[in-house]
Amino acid sequence: MDSIYGNDSDMSNVSPAYYSGGVPVFTPSMEEFEDFYKYNKAINKYGMQTGIVKVIPPKKWLDKVRKGYTTKNLSKIVIKNPIVQQINHNGPGIFSQQNIERLRTYNIFQWKELSEKPNYQPPAIRKKSEGSSDGESESKHKLRSHRYDSSYNIDASEYTPERCEELEKNYWRTLTYAEPMYGADMLGSIFETSVKSWNVNHLPNILDLMDVKLPGVNDAYLYAGLWKATFAWHLEDQDLYSINYLHFGAPKQWYAIPQAEREKFFNIMKDLFNDEYKNCSEFLRHKTFLVSPSFLAKHNITVNHIIHNEGEFMITYPYGYHAGFNYGYNLAESVNFALDDWFSIGKETKKCECISDAVNINIEQLICKFKGLPYSPPASDTDEQEEKKPVATKRQSIVKRQIVSSKRKVETVETPSHHYECYLCPNNLSQIPFVNTSPMFQLVDSDVVNPQTQSQFKIHRICANMFQKQLKYICKDNAVTGLLDITKAQKKLQCKLCQKSFLGACFQCSEPKCTRSYHGTCGIADGMLYDFDHEIFKCRYHRPKKYTVNVWNKLSNIVAQNHPYSWVQFTFNGKFYFGMILANNTSEGSLNLLVYPYATDVLEVPYENILVGMDPDHLDNFVFISPQDSLYLKRVEEQIPLVEVTTESV
Repeated sequence: MDSIYGNDSDMSNVSPAYYSGGVPVFTPSMEEFEDFYKYNKAINKYGMQTGIVKVIPPKKWLDKVRKGYTTKNLSKIVIKNPIVQQINHNGPGIFSQQNIERLRTYNIFQWKELSEKPNYQPPAIRKKSEGSSDGESESKHKLRSHRYDSSYNIDASEYTPERCEELEKNYWRTLTYAEPMYGADMLGSIFETSVKSWNVNHLPNILDLMDVKLPGVNDAYLYAGLWKATFAWHLEDQDLYSINYLHFGAPKQWYAIPQAEREKFFNIMKDLFNDEYKNCSEFLRHKTFLVSPSFLAKHNITVNHIIHNEGEFMITYPYGYHAGFNYGYNLAESVNFALDDWFSIGKETKKCECISDAVNINIEQLICKFKGLPYSPPASDTDEQEEKKPVATKRQSIVKRQIVSSKRKVETVETPSHHYECYLCPNNLSQIPFVNTSPMFQLVDSDVVNPQTQSQFKIHRICANMFQKQLKYICKDNAVTGLLDITKAQKKLQCKLCQKSFLGACFQCSEPKCTRSYHGTCGIADGMLYDFDHEIFKCRYHRPKKYTVNVWNKLSNIVAQNHPYSWVQFTFNGKFYFGMILANNTSEGSLNLLVYPYATDVLEVPYENILVGMDPDHLDNFVFISPQDSLYLKRVEEQIPLVEVTTESV
């Protein structure tokens, strides 16, 4: 068997046609392309250095594959329960992702219609500056464009390198302001059986020796992309190779870490997501953690990067951490594979222990089959056990891992407020610039002593405002009394935004029968209306929704003149946010807002997207004026340096 998968001296001189963003790009001839295994043995040394390579197939092969995109074939694609990706900002350039399944099924034609809705469209093309061009690389891209069927495909020629660079910047700047949707991990293939070479669903490789089919591992998955649909930093299960072919549509952006820097990368991620690392040493296999290339560059980590166009292959390699996102509507097909070089890697690989049915390939059995030797399973490895063992799919792993993780958090949190700066919420804001200068988020002493530190528990001023019936503020002492009067029921409420219960205490919407509850520092970022004077708190579903033009005129005339560095609630792409006013663009009818809580992103928001309060004619009911000496919100007196923000930078 090893003779079948041996190397071929005829391909010993294969080398990249060129490099793009540190990634080797190969353009094999039709003769070289015929043998998948031998060609990959020939290019293996490059991928084991750069973490990822691109392979551009010959035109003859492409033409044959594209003939298979018939209505009958494409109608077999079922995008069942796509995942909605909730991406949270954990700090400058640092994000975590949670996948939530949407209980809906689409075919590829419905998916294309969905991609044309504003929420799933990339921002419009900016007007090009005079004389700008991207020269040779853009020309190469346009040469690869082809006639397309608009019923299932889009004109991908508009995604020039210049356009992709613009969108990439927008992606990292606005990543948390939308919830991308991804048709990921769909079992199936649209390669016709007549395609013999580089058919992702039938690749000759070591995993052919397995006795079972594992979805996504040695049985192909389809991936239907939309704008911003993301795949976070990860390694493949058991450090296998993977191959991804983009059938049609918008490009993908790929990032990869060279293998030589994998330990340095892992250590940085371990420090950033230490709680997750403590729970699972293989936490990066969870596919839920993101850091930007610019963040990694500041920490001296090399990030190779490349644009993956339709009709091209990307191959990832053992120990090569990779991540990326989709520039728009597309369809890709992917599967894992292995060369015989992988045997020594597979023996040493570690797997995620969060779930009992994680992918677990019997390496010894494969080696014996490869060498033509008999295999004797260990005494405990009986056939009966193997039959009962559930087969893991990658989506099952994601879903079960979330369940296990949430259970663990509830079990370990007994006195959660001891681990956070505020006794009443789980949000640490004191180290975030601009936020920590606002008195509404400043910490004040309480009348309860932390038994661990022997110092008084602290409370954010805005959190104390939520419980005015129990808490009293003593101005001269800058302290709050009555903390023990917070009820157990309020401590058990689950926050609608952060989904945490038993952490601090939550208040509920004032609307009768509404059960939505929030921490003080969470609700403000999810459209919760706070009327402290009348102790009225309305969730985004019950606050006033009809406003008049006079309100926006009032905002235009008053905010910039009398209330600099004030805060407002606003909507963006259908979601609710909170931000500090940096500039009032009266001619544009918009505000430049520094987005809470991390104060790293600036958005230009039209007046009509600003939320008002119970009384739209009263300014303080739709502008949060920072407090000075009381718990009630008043105008800020200290001068915070104004950040220069231009429309172009937003």
